[in-house]
This record gives sequence, C-alpha cells and structure tokens, in this order.
Amino acid sequence: MICRLLTASLPALVLASAPTAQAADLTILSGWDTTYNAVPVFVDHFMEEIEKRSDGALTAEMRGPETVPPFEQLQPVSSGLFDMLFTHGAYHLGETGMSFALDAMKDDPEARRESGAYDIIDEHYQNEHNMKLIGVFSAASGYHVLLRDPIGDDGALKGRKIRASATYHDMIKELGGAVVTLPASEIFSGLERGVVDGAAWPVFGAMEYGWYEVADYMTRPTFGVTNHILFMNLDAWEALDQEQQDIILDTAIELETSGRDEFASLWEEEDQAMQDAGLKITEFGDDVAPEVEAMFAAGVWRQVEKNSNSDDAKALHELAVDKELTAQ
Repeated sequence: MICRLLTASLPALVLASAPTAQAADLTILSGWDTTYNAVPVFVDHFMEEIEKRSDGALTAEMRGPETVPPFEQLQPVSSGLFDMLFTHGAYHLGETGMSFALDAMKDDPEARRESGAYDIIDEHYQNEHNMKLIGVFSAASGYHVLLRDPIGDDGALKGRKIRASATYHDMIKELGGAVVTLPASEIFSGLERGVVDGAAWPVFGAMEYGWYEVADYMTRPTFGVTNHILFMNLDAWEALDQEQQDIILDTAIELETSGRDEFASLWEEEDQAMQDAGLKITEFGDDVAPEVEAMFAAGVWRQVEKNSNSDDAKALHELAVDKELTAQ
C-alpha cells in the first residue's frame, strides 16, 4: 500500500530541506497469474519501468487471483485494500460494464485515447467506484470459437452447445448456438466428453491449455478485441505527487503501443503453433462472416448499457459511433 512518511516529529529545518516526493510501494491485484502472457508483457514491464523512471521511489508488487478471485477484485481495489487492478471489463459486469465496451472498439490505442472514450470511462469509475483508469492494453487479437466439428451448411453455430462467458452470450445466441456456462478449468473435459460442442475464448492464450487435443477446428474470421485494463484506487492516486502520477501515466501510454506490438508477434507465433498442433481453420458462411464483428459489438453494447449507469453508457456508445470506433 502507499507508504506515507511520518514527518510530524522532524525539526522544521530538516523538513524545509527534505525532498517533497514520498516513496510509494504499490500493490497490483491481477486477474491472471504469471503464466498468462499479458502479465509479463504488461504488468512486469510496467513495474520495471515505473521503478526505473522514478529512481526507485515508485515500486510495485503483483498479487494474483490466488489472493482474490478474478470476478471479485473490483471492490477490494475500490475500497483501498490494493492500490491497482489489472483486469478485463467482463470480469466485473455485475458492478459495471463500462470498460467492457472497449472490446467492441477499434484496436487503435492512439485513436481510442484521443477520441475521449477513455475520459468518459475514467470519469465513470472515479464517480462510481473510487478508481482511476490508468491504461488499456490490447492483446492485438480478438476472439474465436474452438469446435469439435467444422461449421456446417448453416454457416454458423445452429444447434451447437458452446461454452461461453458473458463476453460472448449475445453473439453465440445470434449465431444459433446454446450457451453453456463452464469455468476455464472444465473446458478440456467438456470438449472431450461432448458436454459442449465448442468453446468461445480469446484467440491468444488457448495453446497452453491443450484444447487442441480435444477440439479440431477454430473459427475465422475472429471478432472483437481482447483488452486488459489497469485501474488505480483514487485515494492512492491522489496521494502521489505530480511527478509520480506523470511517470505512471506516461509508462502506461507507452505500453499501450509497445505492448500491443509485442503481443501481435506472440499471437502470430501461437496461431501457427495451434495449426502445427493440428487445429484446422473453419470459416463462417459467406452470409455470416461479414456480420460476426457487428454481432459481437452489438452484444457488448447491450451488456454495457444493461450493467452501467445509463447516461454514461449512452454517452460512450454515441462517442464510439461518432468517432467510427465501433461496428455497431
């Protein structure tokens, strides 16, 4: 937590000559452990850079989902038990859907930040959850569906049981599939035993789970954008001096671009690795393929407006449409 120097008992002369900056040891609560590539790409680089740029005055330590489960992490950071949160917008849909909207926005860090979208999201979290938006880190890839069998004559997922989190519910239904709720830990056995016919998941990150052993196909085109979001408790943020705040924001903004580029390379490597492992591409039908991006975006926006302050959600959606940042 933020460390505050006790200065009340120091002589006035010492106080006058002491530096005004205070050391800050931050805790970052993460929705993922270190085996998930977003952690070394974004969190590790962030922690290293803020310490380097502050000459050691800013340090950070990560706590993973073994400390607090991913879907329960918003409140502990909001209340100040941890300083920062590395998460995904869908993980706290029960409390707000505002940052989930980012998955329906164009994958262009500079355009999104300059549009004012981040300002709307930041204001919402400050007002509603005592948290500040620090950075949005794209995985340079979106989502797809792993399938036991290829897409059929319907060109979609008619009649198939698809494991899906809230991220994909509306889209799977739009494609004619039935949603089955399973934790990630049960996807392998679900596919293996035929409990589900497929599983929706980010394009990047499936290889380590070995699902290619129980699924033979992956759908194309992909849809949406996978975003990782860094928040900071507002009280902890305001306890920092201006220089420290600048270091944190500048580091995050730079990582939005450099981290995305690194992830793009990792995604290309994993995509090839999955095909080498035997996963074959199965294409959505000619009538369906051009619509999957819009289907996904429409489903995301419905979740955002359902789970967020209506005025904030409406303003964000209108801005995204006006700035041509969303397919819907």
